[in-house]
Amino acid sequence: MPTASNVRAERFWPAVPERIWDSIREEFTLPTASDLERHFQSLGEPEAMRRAVRVFIGEGTFCPGFQLKDRLLHEPVARLFEHAMALKVPHNVFSAWKVSPLPDHPRSRPVDMLGSVTSLEGALAAFGDRCRPLEKRQ
Repeated sequence: MPTASNVRAERFWPAVPERIWDSIREEFTLPTASDLERHFQSLGEPEAMRRAVRVFIGEGTFCPGFQLKDRLLHEPVARLFEHAMALKVPHNVFSAWKVSPLPDHPRSRPVDMLGSVTSLEGALAAFGDRCRPLEKRQ
């Protein structure tokens, strides 16, 4: 018989540990959504914010710095994020996946393999299938 904790694990996406946000903040930066919006406006690219990854930590909304290259949205990340949204992988879960080792490549993270977007799309789909709450799989 399932316990309450087992049922909870099957009904919701896994929570993202605080250490993931700390590692993203340390390695890539984690500006607020307002700061990134001002950044894109200053570049004359306000529409870029519509495609930006946002994460929700506590009461704040932040944007992982791994999605920027040369101060603009890095297209491979934007493409993967669009794929995540199509797969209904939540923003926070997608961001944690980006910086976590891949099962088939334990020494590599998606953020390190952006030259292989097609294979990352497959890895993201497999991740979604593995981690998607049971009630959402149908």
